Amino acid sequence: MTFPSFILGCMIASILGCAFHFWRGGKLGKLLLFNIFAWVGFWVGHLLAQWMGWHFLQLGPLNLGIAILFTLLFLFLGNWLGQVQVEAR
Repeated sequence: MTFPSFILGCMIASILGCAFHFWRGGKLGKLLLFNIFAWVGFWVGHLLAQWMGWHFLQLGPLNLGIAILFTLLFLFLGNWLGQVQVEAR
């Protein structure tokens, strides 16, 4: 993997994280949470696809299709985890 492809992957994941934040709303903490989940999901999806030999919507060395699917999965998981509120007694 080249450094430009790493930067492109981070940018794509950041765009998806920011778009998800725009859709779901929230404050700065939620934006950071969504971007972290997007980055982790993107790179987990890419590395899993590379390890398993899956090729779906490749963009150069990036396994973009699987990476985007995992990004969305992690974003919905992060949104669900971010909704948990602790009740004070």
